[in-house]
Amino acid sequence: MKNIYKLELVRGCESWGVKISLLFGCGISVAQWMFNVLPVAFYQNTYMVSDYSMKYPFNVFNNWIGAQTYTFSYLYFFLIPLFVALPHAGSFFQDIDYHMIEELCIREERKHYYRSKYVAAFISGGMVAIIPLMFNFILTAAVLPFVKPQAADYTTLIGMRSTLGDFYFVHPMLYVCIFLMIIFVFGGILATVAFIATYYTDHMFIVLITPFVLSVFLNSLFSMLGLTDWQMVFFLNPGYSGNRILPIMLEGLIIMAGTFWIFVVKGSKDDIC
Repeated sequence: MKNIYKLELVRGCESWGVKISLLFGCGISVAQWMFNVLPVAFYQNTYMVSDYSMKYPFNVFNNWIGAQTYTFSYLYFFLIPLFVALPHAGSFFQDIDYHMIEELCIREERKHYYRSKYVAAFISGGMVAIIPLMFNFILTAAVLPFVKPQAADYTTLIGMRSTLGDFYFVHPMLYVCIFLMIIFVFGGILATVAFIATYYTDHMFIVLITPFVLSVFLNSLFSMLGLTDWQMVFFLNPGYSGNRILPIMLEGLIIMAGTFWIFVVKGSKDDIC
């Protein structure tokens, strides 16, 4: 049993998809740092010696990519569903297409094969979702002060009425860690969505873009309904100022329950192996 989990984790974490996702994800992170963070860092000294009434320094917590909701930040969170699918979400399609699934299911019980596949896709998807964000945070911390944000200086989008807003101003690093964990979980959940598409298509491309298509559909639907807080591109962003506890819980639970039931519970009983 342990061997199949190890095999799938290695396949998921060492695949070409991981390298491609991290390349583009880190590319967006570096671009945000160069065009949004560095200019602020260069302006810092001028700002601090100026005659402004408020002279609290620009800091890492209100300038990293997870503190903004526009340009590079919006692009990154918009593309997360695509990034998370590349590492391992297409492996189930490959196993069926190359008839590897028969051999694997002979060596291991079906339920262990499907569970290991789900776990590996979840972990690899979550990993590629947060590594570029962590990289950007480190780059930003290298050039801007690591000090607590202040609500009175009006340099952050987060307010006291935002989700965990009061927590953000008291324990900003824990706030960042909490949202990185949320992003990791959603990255994993979205990666498993691609497994469901495998049952309905003969094209690998369709499988890989399914999480992205689902995300775009939900974003568009909630946008038309005027429910901005429910749009994944916003509520996953740590810098979004809305109230998003309910959207995070409901969307996460519904999608995860659906993929787990269809792929792990029901899928392991289907006559595919």
